[in-house]
Amino acid sequence: MNKILLSAIFAVVLLSSCTIFRGKQVLNFSQEPGMAEAPEAFTITDYKDKTSGASIPEWAELWLNSENSESGIHAIEALDAYRDRYVFISRNIGNNFNALTQWSKGFSPEQDFPRFAAARIEARLSNSVPFPDNEYGAFYETLVRTAADASWYGAVRVDDFWIHREFRAGSGEDGEPSGANEPNTQENLTSSPAREVWEFLILVTIDRTLFASQLDDIFRNMDLKPVPSRDQAAAVNKVKDHFFEGF
Repeated sequence: MNKILLSAIFAVVLLSSCTIFRGKQVLNFSQEPGMAEAPEAFTITDYKDKTSGASIPEWAELWLNSENSESGIHAIEALDAYRDRYVFISRNIGNNFNALTQWSKGFSPEQDFPRFAAARIEARLSNSVPFPDNEYGAFYETLVRTAADASWYGAVRVDDFWIHREFRAGSGEDGEPSGANEPNTQENLTSSPAREVWEFLILVTIDRTLFASQLDDIFRNMDLKPVPSRDQAAAVNKVKDHFFEGF
């Protein structure tokens, strides 16, 4: 069976979509897009507060230099400032700085955090077993849906950051972008037309104990239909007891 898919759909207006799951419609919880899979030659031409002499914040640098979203999140959570908090990153990219600025200004932790929570909970269940809908029965779908609909509290917008990159256009014979492994010299960057990308990041955190207590409330109040089998119930109890290992 298919897992619930995490859709990475971001625009100035965040859209919700649906997918088919065991004959039912299930919300596609929009998770932040991961890092690019293939390397591309680029140069950083600007970033927030660069003109005032500021450096890139440590949390943003860790995120931008990570291989994927999950490793970036865990790297930030390892910092002393966030050891007692869970970290979530909202990411939006595009070529319209003003539109992205409006998106950032309109971001609301209260409204958007349930999506973050549901996506990370879904990832936790999906990463632990190959087919979570088989392993956990109705618990899997119900938990993700309930987390997305819950009124979470305590999430805080801690910081935001933006960066402007200029990428070289074109690709080589092997399919990789031309010059992907070459230094970002001015000669290389001007040898072919470039594309520009603005990347906006919003750092959201929540106290770990507070998050866990709200999740416990969700666990206690879930109404599972159909009732999980004995094996599924055992798997559910086990994952509840160890939920935050690898979360």
